[in-house]
Amino acid sequence: MNHLRLGFALTILAFAGNVQSAPVEAQQAEVVGHLAAAFATHDPARITHAYRTMGDYALPAAEIVESTVNDMGYELLENGEIDAAIKVFDLNANTFPSSAKAWDSLAEAVMTKGAYESAIRYYRVSLALDPEGKNAAEMIERMTSKQQFSYVSGIKI
Repeated sequence: MNHLRLGFALTILAFAGNVQSAPVEAQQAEVVGHLAAAFATHDPARITHAYRTMGDYALPAAEIVESTVNDMGYELLENGEIDAAIKVFDLNANTFPSSAKAWDSLAEAVMTKGAYESAIRYYRVSLALDPEGKNAAEMIERMTSKQQFSYVSGIKI
């Protein structure tokens, strides 16, 4: 949890003008504060609402926000909260649709849940965005091989 607090501190610093000397608006600081409070609840609905209300205020620190949200998803995944992790990763991928990393993370979470067809679809999006993405290519190959085996053996995996 401490790394998440650090991530939000970095986000708040970015909005406060400490990164690239960007001026801060009171509304930006308020919106980021709401996002930090929502993450503290671990409630995907509150996180989604706070994240989406950031709008253009997220743009100056988009990479930090994207990375922090991705870290939150992995923390949930590591704690066995797979459905919550999927919601967080889905939010991130749809908020940052050109991020190969966001789609790769979503694919990993849905694969963990056993939704291999969805995972392959998300890994393909990741690979299209980053053709050098070795993880996505490897995971597509693994799951495709498993699916072919499962159909041959009559066992659905």
